[in-house]
Amino acid sequence: MQAFRVTGTFPNGKVKQPFTKDIVATDDVDARHRIYSFFGSHHGINRRFVNIDTLAKIEPTESKDPYVISAFRDTHDFSSTTNTEEE
Repeated sequence: MQAFRVTGTFPNGKVKQPFTKDIVATDDVDARHRIYSFFGSHHGINRRFVNIDTLAKIEPTESKDPYVISAFRDTHDFSSTTNTEEE
């Protein structure tokens, strides 16, 4: 599994709402599928209306998303990034 950061837009009423979402997926295709599934289930948006601008692989320690931290807690040390942010 890998961590990805996805940015893009989706329609929210009359405006295009920008988004940035960190997810865990096996590859680029799976990451796109998970983004489309997320917006479909949480916002009722069809896949064709979700515009993905960038999809980039990131280091799991760069993310603050609880799902990413939970997925990589056994293999990465997240305590060092938390301590430097508090200072």
